[in-house]
Amino acid sequence: MNVQVDARSIGKVENADGLLARNARLQPGDPVQVRVRRFDAGEAGAPRFESFIVPYDTAMRVLDALNYIAENFATDLAYRWLCGTKMCGTCAVRMNGREVLACWEAVEPDMTIEPLRNLPVIRDLVVDRRPYEDRVAGFEPWLERPSAYPGFPEPLSHKDMKNASKALDCISCMSCFSACPVIGLGGLTDFAGPAPLVQLAQTALDARNDPAKVARALEHAGIFNCLSCYKCEEVCPAKIPIVTRVIEPLKAKTAELVPHVAKHAMAFRAIVAARGRIDPSELVLRVQGPKVLLQIGRALRLLLRGKIDPFKTLFRKPTAAAKAAARLLGKSRSVS
Repeated sequence: MNVQVDARSIGKVENADGLLARNARLQPGDPVQVRVRRFDAGEAGAPRFESFIVPYDTAMRVLDALNYIAENFATDLAYRWLCGTKMCGTCAVRMNGREVLACWEAVEPDMTIEPLRNLPVIRDLVVDRRPYEDRVAGFEPWLERPSAYPGFPEPLSHKDMKNASKALDCISCMSCFSACPVIGLGGLTDFAGPAPLVQLAQTALDARNDPAKVARALEHAGIFNCLSCYKCEEVCPAKIPIVTRVIEPLKAKTAELVPHVAKHAMAFRAIVAARGRIDPSELVLRVQGPKVLLQIGRALRLLLRGKIDPFKTLFRKPTAAAKAAARLLGKSRSVS
């Protein structure tokens, strides 16, 4: 019998971490050890963990375990859920260090359940969604047509809508926002985060939207602070390819509409296209310009450590890969 295996679940199959494997490790009545992080922002005291033992039932989900705890042990346990069917996104939590939907994730014999990261905790497993919602509202995520509505049916090609349509699968669960390491840096960057950017992409990548309006939003998205670590894609329950079909197209749109925001990325691309490799010292010169003269001490340290080579920069000698790089990257506009 041929079994079709989703490429994204291969690691789970190999490590016996898939849904069927986890359910097979437990029999009805077996004890499930659950540690829940408790905290109330309105009261004094640090977060703490409480332990509970829940009897396993067939096909038990994390949400079922939380419901059992709330009904039998801790009636004041705070957690969110609405639909229970992987549609509303409100039940997202961290289970054993990874973001999951409580309504969809199978229980494990030993679980530690915590609230999502990178958001203020209101109480127990309930987080304050306002930082996310305020950022989304600031993007003005609606269509403003630069021309009149042509009437129904409106011709839209797959090429025009393929990225925006993938973003529409988002259920706003905030799992990606919790998993993002750049958001975890706090105010050190202005990165909006994967969840707000997915909401922005629904209209910013729509061919019908006014480019001037899209440019205003992209200018404040901090999108080039994304590390492309793919943590957001790993945890997305809707299987949205957030980096490849949302963030990368938004970066390209930013370079097109707000080129000064993409100065570093465009300079990087231009150097590689021309030389077949990246030249750190030329990159710094292109991006910072005369301001680099204020960092002579740092430049000397980089030179002594072999991080930069002024002679290669001065003579701009291309490598053997230059021709292939130019073909792949095309003609890149120089940024001075």
